[in-house]
Amino acid sequence: MVRELERTRPTGEFPETAPAANPVFFRTYSRRTAAGRETWEEVCQRTVQGLAKLGKLTPDEIELLMQMQRRLKALTSGRWLWVGGSEWIEQSQNFSGAYNCSSTNIADWRAFGLLMDLAMMGCGTGAVLEPKYINQLPAIRNRLNVEIQGEIGLTPAQNRREKSEVKITGNEVLIHVGDSRQGWVKSYQTLLELSTDERFSDEVKVIININDVRPAGEPLKGFGGVANPIKLPELYERCAAILNKALGRQLNSVECCVLIDEAAVVVVAGNVRRSAGMRQGSSDDDLFAGAKTNLWQQDESGNWRIDPERDALRMANHTRVFHTKPTLEETIEAVRKQYYSGEGAIQWAGEAIARANNDLLPNQETKKAFLKAYQEGTIKEWFHTSYPNMPEQELEHRLARLGLNPCGR
Repeated sequence: MVRELERTRPTGEFPETAPAANPVFFRTYSRRTAAGRETWEEVCQRTVQGLAKLGKLTPDEIELLMQMQRRLKALTSGRWLWVGGSEWIEQSQNFSGAYNCSSTNIADWRAFGLLMDLAMMGCGTGAVLEPKYINQLPAIRNRLNVEIQGEIGLTPAQNRREKSEVKITGNEVLIHVGDSRQGWVKSYQTLLELSTDERFSDEVKVIININDVRPAGEPLKGFGGVANPIKLPELYERCAAILNKALGRQLNSVECCVLIDEAAVVVVAGNVRRSAGMRQGSSDDDLFAGAKTNLWQQDESGNWRIDPERDALRMANHTRVFHTKPTLEETIEAVRKQYYSGEGAIQWAGEAIARANNDLLPNQETKKAFLKAYQEGTIKEWFHTSYPNMPEQELEHRLARLGLNPCGR
C-alpha cells in the first residue's frame, strides 16, 4: 500500500511561487514591535490567539486554525491580520477596526464623522445616499471662511491636546485639532455642523489650529503604522468650498459623496492606511449616475488631467440602487457604462435585502415570495403576514439592509 504523504509548506517563510508575498506581507500585515517587524509565524500566533480569546475556542479549534494559517490554506481576514490580537482592538471604541466593510445612511452630520472614524481604522466605508436619507440634512445657511493657523508638529509631544477643542466667540470659531483619531474626526464633523448652525447671524470665520497634530512619520502606538497628516489642512478648506457652493439649499448626493471622499483622501495620504468606499444612490438620480463621467479630460496638447473638484470621487465605487428589478435595457446600459468608465454598477435592492434577511427565508419558495412582494411594493404586508409579532422598529431595520449586501447586483 502506498502511503499518502501530506503536502506541507514552510511555516517561517512564503513559497518561491509567490514572489510578491514578502513585500505585501511586510508592507501591510507585519506590525512593528520592540524587537522589530513581526515574522509570519508571529502574526499567526497573534491573530489566532486573538480569535481564540474572542470566540472562546477549544484547544483543537485553535490548533486547526494555526495549522491552516501557517500553511497558507486559510487565513483570517485582512483587517484581522493587522489588528487581531493587539491591545488596540480590545478597546470598545476600536471594535469596528476589525471589520472589512461597514454601511450607514447619510441622514445627519454624525454619519459623515462616523465614516471618517471608520476609514481611519481601516474599515471600508459604505454610504447610502438615497433621497429619503440625504433630504433629512439641513439646508446650508452659513458661509464658512476657513483660516489655517499654526504648523503641524509645532507643539512638543508631551504638550499636545488629544481631543479637539472648539471655542465660539460671536461669528468666529477657533478649533484646536486634537492629536488623535477622535480629534481629527471631531474637527471635520464640527466644520460641517457649523455650516447649518443657527447660532450664527453672518459669515462664520473658522480658524483651524493644527499645532497639536503630530508630524508625518511619527508612530501611531495603538493602531500601528505612522502618521501622515500632509493632506489634513486641505480638508477643511476643500470642505468649506463645497458647503459654500450649496448656500441656501440642501446638499445633493454628489456633494455628499465629495465631502465623504475628501476625508478619505486625508486618511490614505502617503499610503499609511487603506480606504475602500461604496456609495449607493437612487436609480433615478441622474446627477449621481453621471458623477464620474469624463472625470479624466484631455487638454489641447493631449495631456490628461482630472477635474480637481471631483478628484476625491476616486475614493469610492458608485452604485445605483433599484427598488424594482432592473430591466434588460437598464442592465445593458449599466454594463456598457462600466465598460467605458469602470462605473455604472447597479443593485437590485430586493435581492440584496433578501440576502441580508436570510434568517427569515428558510427555502427558495419563501425567498421567491419575498422578492415578489418587494417587486410589487407589498413587502411590509408580507412581513406582517409572515411574522405578525415582529416589532415595527425591527421591520424597518430589516428593510433598510441594502447597505449590508451592496454586491447583490
